[in-house]
Amino acid sequence: MSNEKKPPPPDDDDDANADRATNMRVYRKRYWQRFRKTRKRVYGTLTADQYAAIEERAEDAGRAVWTQIHAEAEAYARGEYLAPKALEEQITELIIQLRRVGTNVNQITRDFHAKGVHDEPDLLRNLGELEQLIRAFVKKPWGTLPVEPPPDDEPEP
Repeated sequence: MSNEKKPPPPDDDDDANADRATNMRVYRKRYWQRFRKTRKRVYGTLTADQYAAIEERAEDAGRAVWTQIHAEAEAYARGEYLAPKALEEQITELIIQLRRVGTNVNQITRDFHAKGVHDEPDLLRNLGELEQLIRAFVKKPWGTLPVEPPPDDEPEP
C-alpha cells in the first residue's frame, strides 16, 4: 500500500455551486447594465454648515438627508415652494376644508335653484368673507388664521 492520499471523488455539489455562481455573476452584470441606463449617480460636496442646515430641514420634514436634497432640487426645478411638514399638514387641512366649502356652495346653489329663492347680496357677502379668510391664510406662510373676522361694512356690489 502506498501512503499517498487519493483526492476525493468529484462532488456533484461543486458543479452545481459553480453553475450557480456563474448564473449569479451573469445576473448581476445584466442588472447593473440595466441600472446604469436608468439611474445616474450624482456626487457633491457640502460644507459642514450646509450639511447641518439640510440635515435640520430633513429632520423637520421627516426625510433622509438625500431625500431632502432631492425634494428641494425637484421643487426648485418646478418653481414650487417646498413646504415644511407642519405647513404641509395645514395645507392638507385647508384643502379638505375648501372641498367641504365647495360642496356646501353647490348644495346652496342647488337649493336656491330648486326653491327659486335668490338672496344674491347675502350670498356674495358670505363668499367675500370666505375669500378674505382664505387669502389671509395663504398670505401668511406659516398658516395662522386671523383672530378677528373681516368687517361686515363692505359695500355690496
